[in-house]
Amino acid sequence: MPPAVRAVSEPKAEAGRQLTLRLDAQVLLGFDNFHTGANAELVHQLNALAVEAESLGAWVCGEAGVGKSHLLQATCQAAEQAGRRSIYVPLKALAADAAAVESLAADLIALDDVEVWLGRAPLEAVLMGLYQQQLQSGGQIVIASARTAQQSAFELADLASRARALPGYRVLAADDEGLREILFAAAQRRGLTLTDAVLDYWLHRAVRSLPELLAQLQTLDDQALVEQRAITIPLIKEVLGL
Repeated sequence: MPPAVRAVSEPKAEAGRQLTLRLDAQVLLGFDNFHTGANAELVHQLNALAVEAESLGAWVCGEAGVGKSHLLQATCQAAEQAGRRSIYVPLKALAADAAAVESLAADLIALDDVEVWLGRAPLEAVLMGLYQQQLQSGGQIVIASARTAQQSAFELADLASRARALPGYRVLAADDEGLREILFAAAQRRGLTLTDAVLDYWLHRAVRSLPELLAQLQTLDDQALVEQRAITIPLIKEVLGL
């Protein structure tokens, strides 16, 4: 499988290497292992955007932990598998690298956590440049944010109008059944088994936050390995205090 993203090297080799590391995406995050749930239409649209390249882009919003980063990286992976160059850009990790981001070029550019760059004219000017570049080249731009484009505060009116003209989608959080399926699959990938009784006990007492649940699974996995035990209700009581 080709890498999910590529980063364009900068003129300076060291800076290029650092940027490549920061833009690396997890190749295992694809559409095939995203729990679609109520997001079937969004997954379909992003896959079509990546493969068919018939529209300019999309604005994807949603609360933390619903899978926005997974979807952006899956979009990049789909583009790569279709023979197109893609770049996944985690803007939260690149706050001081406006010049480096400005130099990027690819068929599809995925900008994650865009809200951390909004409200500052120099950074918004970089985003505007990327938008114009993709528009003129026939490429695509996919943007993820905690808020919709309409709810976001922009410094540059031109960027605001263009962002708000993109098709907007909200990523819907997994319901209880979805959380069960995600945790069961995540445990299977680790070689663990979660019984229905264990899942029932855990989910009836835990906070319904996927990132927190996955972090708890990591903690349970670590302790189960140390003690050479299966994940059971007693282990959940002891380790998580539930």
